[in-house]
Amino acid sequence: MLVLTRKKGQSLVIGRDIRVVVVEVNGDAVRIGIEAPPEVAVYREEIYRTVQEENRTALVTRELAARLRAQVENKNEKTARK
Repeated sequence: MLVLTRKKGQSLVIGRDIRVVVVEVNGDAVRIGIEAPPEVAVYREEIYRTVQEENRTALVTRELAARLRAQVENKNEKTARK
């Protein structure tokens, strides 16, 4: 991890298109501003982790639903043949 010291109003650049600016320092809280192209998603880490977990849960739910649907369809086919 790269660790930098910046003061209010100072910034750093990531790649060619992302700029992070220290907007305000108040005690142990730091407000930062992020300038990035619209196609670059920027999330607070806790929000990002929540979204990732919800995506994993949705994927498992979809997979389970597909398996259950296949079982029901298979059972219906067997019942129809009798």
